Amino acid sequence: MRIGVLTYYRVANFGANLQAISTYRYLEQSGHEPVFIHYMSRGLYNANDGCYDTNPQVKAHLDFVDSVIKRQTETCFTADDVNRAIEKHGIEAIIIGSDAVLQHHPLISRIRVVGRLLKRLRIEKVNDERMFPNLFWGCGINPTIKKALMSVSSQNSAYRCISSGMKASMKQALDGFSFISVRDTWAQKMVQFIANKDVPVTPDPVFAFKHNAADLIPSKEYIHKKYGLPEHYVLVSFLNVHIPYSILCGLKESFSQTASCVALPSPLGMRFNHNYDYEIPLPLSPIDWYALIAYSDGYIGNNMHPAVVALSNGVPCFSIDNYSNYDFWSRPKDDGASKIEDLFKFFHLQQYRMVPYKDNTDGLDERIVQQMTVFPKDEVLQIAEKRYDSYQTMMDSILNAIRP
Repeated sequence: MRIGVLTYYRVANFGANLQAISTYRYLEQSGHEPVFIHYMSRGLYNANDGCYDTNPQVKAHLDFVDSVIKRQTETCFTADDVNRAIEKHGIEAIIIGSDAVLQHHPLISRIRVVGRLLKRLRIEKVNDERMFPNLFWGCGINPTIKKALMSVSSQNSAYRCISSGMKASMKQALDGFSFISVRDTWAQKMVQFIANKDVPVTPDPVFAFKHNAADLIPSKEYIHKKYGLPEHYVLVSFLNVHIPYSILCGLKESFSQTASCVALPSPLGMRFNHNYDYEIPLPLSPIDWYALIAYSDGYIGNNMHPAVVALSNGVPCFSIDNYSNYDFWSRPKDDGASKIEDLFKFFHLQQYRMVPYKDNTDGLDERIVQQMTVFPKDEVLQIAEKRYDSYQTMMDSILNAIRP
């Protein structure tokens, strides 16, 4: 079967690239022909136009994607474009996801009071891909084409603020899918609220990456030699989260007897100060990024996909969790929307997570080292294997649901 896949994949995001390639490889190995539908809004396209030639890190992401995903459509901006691509490429069914593709952020949830001294109102702007209706919700796609939502996320969408009229339109859109699964309990509650559907929480495809694409992963020896790494190292990486410099320095001292701290940048560069002897340079290929985490002695950071890579390989990890919804006064809300909280609860690792806006950072470096020293690797690997079993069950259900 020729299956179209609609998701974020041609983006400068390590996790998005890897989950797309995991899906592509799974479908190929199952005897199908995946065709990735390159969809984005005009606004997002214009904002990124030219980055391939001017930004080496963007080039590293897209070159890796193109080296593996050989079947891709031309860029699509509208439903008509997608429908023409469906016909041109002979696509018989479509899988949408994974990633945060089931989003909608009502206006009332985007109004904030900002500024410490001079208070002012601000409305958070969002791209068309993050507002209903859009193609990720299946809107406008040929209704004769069967569709599935695979491990999708709503990225903290304030679903309780959705109007009744909008809710009815969303339900109609969701009713058009032959299969729906979500990546976290927040998205699960959103689908229940909108469409009164009980849908399963299923794994992110990155959990299956080492099974679906093992041949792509470079060896440990290659990674150590390429980046000049010591035998034992712990990766530290932060984006848009502020940890006292003293804590970062303390990590180096606290790990000094067992491992070296290595600073890992985001695609946007090194976004935190450190005193470490090792720093991974950009441009960095997504596959090297995966291997760096998989072969490490630990990962400390705030993003979700690095934690998924670590957990799926039994690598000790500790999350500084800054995922949160915000109230009118721009204060973070502890409302259970964090995908890190959801992920770590599933692995029974709540003590390996701290929340900067409510937890004290005093002695955090010592706490992290102590927790990672007693990390339950065997139990985590057992749960990770169960996640892989759930992934296989999900993929079987999707393929059965979209079969002509």
